[in-house]
Amino acid sequence: MEATANATTTPPLKPVVLYPTPGMGHLFAMVELNRTLAAWGLTVTVIIVDPPYDPGAPGRFLLVVSAANPSISFHRLPPVDLPPVASKHYEALIMEAVRISNPHLRVILTAVVPAPSVLVVDMFSGVVLDEFSIPSYFFFTFGAPCLAFFLHLPILHARTTASFRYMGEELVSVLGVLPFPVMHAIHTTMERGDVAYDGFLATSAALLCCRGVIVNTFRSLEPRTIDAIITSHCTQPPGEPTRRSTASGC
Repeated sequence: MEATANATTTPPLKPVVLYPTPGMGHLFAMVELNRTLAAWGLTVTVIIVDPPYDPGAPGRFLLVVSAANPSISFHRLPPVDLPPVASKHYEALIMEAVRISNPHLRVILTAVVPAPSVLVVDMFSGVVLDEFSIPSYFFFTFGAPCLAFFLHLPILHARTTASFRYMGEELVSVLGVLPFPVMHAIHTTMERGDVAYDGFLATSAALLCCRGVIVNTFRSLEPRTIDAIITSHCTQPPGEPTRRSTASGC
């Protein structure tokens, strides 16, 4: 009788909503994170925006994953018409697709019962964080050095007015990461003022405003970088607290 009473009075766990970046590589990583969370007894829903450059790609993958993992719940948002994007980088298209899909995402989040307790967004989906009053976390699908670079990007941006592509072999020094020539940085950051570059800067700012960051790595693989991130040595201004980071190993 006691067990029955507890079962009837214990409220159900509020679901966790995952919102991956449009793109198969990011979707793969989010599905693995989903499996990890489900193994902890959490109810997880994945909301998907189709990639603008290959709209049918997720459908084939989701059929296979859904058949093998019936506990995983997927919602695909309706397709959107993208305006012209003044950038040669596909990341600009991805971020625009996410931004335009916000009204559809709002409808889904409102319909989830009980209301979601947490929203986990992919790195290029951070543009949605200001739209919803749900505790939000980033899932950073790259490793810790890339996260450290993102956190350090506003510092680099403030130090020069030149595009990285014109800075040649000048070294970038990010605490926790070996120095490297700026020309070896993420290709999307090469052209200052590009729509994709501006989106990356916005992501850097959003990383400091969320509840925490889940990093796709193992702490034992990149301890020096993880420590630099946790102690806020990568941020602008120096010492600006980085929200709690957790290595997921997905």
